[in-house]
Amino acid sequence: MLECIELFAGAGGLSLGLKRAKIKVRVAVDCEADCQATYVKNQRGVEFIVERVQNLTRTDLLGYIDCPANLVLAGGPPCQLFSKLNRSPAEITDEVRSYIRLVRSLRPLYVVFENVPAIKRRSIAWTFVVESLVKAGYQVQWKVVRCDSLGIPQRRDRMIVLASRVEVQLPEASVQEPCTVRDAIGHFPECDASIPNHISMSLSDKNLSRIRSIKAGENSRSKTIAFCDSYSRMSWDRPAPTITTKCISFSNGRFGHPEYDRAITVREAANLQSFPEDYEFVGSLWSCARQVGNAVPPVLGEMLGKAIMHSYRKYRQGREVA
Repeated sequence: MLECIELFAGAGGLSLGLKRAKIKVRVAVDCEADCQATYVKNQRGVEFIVERVQNLTRTDLLGYIDCPANLVLAGGPPCQLFSKLNRSPAEITDEVRSYIRLVRSLRPLYVVFENVPAIKRRSIAWTFVVESLVKAGYQVQWKVVRCDSLGIPQRRDRMIVLASRVEVQLPEASVQEPCTVRDAIGHFPECDASIPNHISMSLSDKNLSRIRSIKAGENSRSKTIAFCDSYSRMSWDRPAPTITTKCISFSNGRFGHPEYDRAITVREAANLQSFPEDYEFVGSLWSCARQVGNAVPPVLGEMLGKAIMHSYRKYRQGREVA
């Protein structure tokens, strides 16, 4: 049986996907208490450590693992430094260094490293990750995955690095028709407090006037309206834009509901990230939005988990024959 430690676990999107693929997640780590509250509310049977990954050692983690030889180490270190918007010089963050340090000390069978595609342009950090994994004895594969090609109703690109001590193949996308905003959130009412996390932020009079002037799929810059920034509504019949930590704010430009005069709710954002509707987020409105925006879509986690499980079964069969 494959066992998993997830670092930088957040609200548990990657864990949920790996568990769907029949990988046993034993322990999750994150430094945010609200992430712990969300995680343990939705995913029972997993130990959650509230701590910075930089402070953890091999000994702290291996006590949760029955068979270290069958370990999957997974996680996505915080990616703000590597985003397109960041213009500061490239550098290797403490979180990335700590991730690689734990790879070296734990020596897992598989390593999943998830981040933004722009990390590859940050040559110092990217070279450090890849070369460190190769020097540690891993076969390293990487690709930029388009989430909408997996049936996730969102135009979100993620860099996936899959390193292993045995043969494994990153899977190809198999979805032909993208899932749309309508598919994901078209059934939700305008407001219903009985639905977990389905509460919207109120709009100022100016923003209410702005959103009422924009039709589904349009933005303010396509109209003769003198706004300094671009405000827009999502289109019903296309995937959503990338869900960010500010996804519940109309003022941040891209998250106007296609029909209702408001931004999307945390619940709707979670659906657009492919979380199940009974997955409840804990914390303030902004904390919940941050958890959703930072999450790995569970469907992406499941795809990776299935690839790992396929590899592991072949590995086990080969050992039995030998």
